[in-house]
Amino acid sequence: MPRKGLNKKAVIDEAIELIRDKGNQAFSINELARRLDIKPASLYNHIQNIDDLTDEIGSRIAAMLRNVEAEAINGKKREEALIALCNAYHSFALENAELYKVNMGRQLVGHDFEKAKKGEIVDPMMKILSEYDLDDDHKMHWHRILRSMLHGYVSQEFGGKFQRNEQTFQKAIHAIFLGIADDEKRMKNE
Repeated sequence: MPRKGLNKKAVIDEAIELIRDKGNQAFSINELARRLDIKPASLYNHIQNIDDLTDEIGSRIAAMLRNVEAEAINGKKREEALIALCNAYHSFALENAELYKVNMGRQLVGHDFEKAKKGEIVDPMMKILSEYDLDDDHKMHWHRILRSMLHGYVSQEFGGKFQRNEQTFQKAIHAIFLGIADDEKRMKNE
């Protein structure tokens, strides 16, 4: 019988806190159950299996990042929105490093779930790119370039390769903006 007051949401909440506190490397069903003061087998009253749990954790993290991005670009257009989104993404990744690493690692798995969640994450980026006079192929290319720059930059910081250097990060954003603007100009002249 499930513990009174414990539900799937509470399990996911505690799993996220465990990852925040101890990192993904220390995450285990046993540790999660201990923190919830239940037996490990009792977790399965609330989740189907470990894949269900990790998908739910990934979904929650993806929603958190998407919400931060959407809030950052609210009321902004084009370059201002692009800068705001990039800064929000960067801050989220640094402030929630262990959660960010979980989600980026999960995206490599290739589950159908991940494809759907990636769609949610890219919505704010695609909203910005839709403000430019670009065809769908160019928007997708710039979306990939933008995500690659953001993730690559954050990964380099996590790996100790880059010291936190705001000037370099802002130059990278500006270079992307100039590339998008150049593509837009070329497409208008074709």
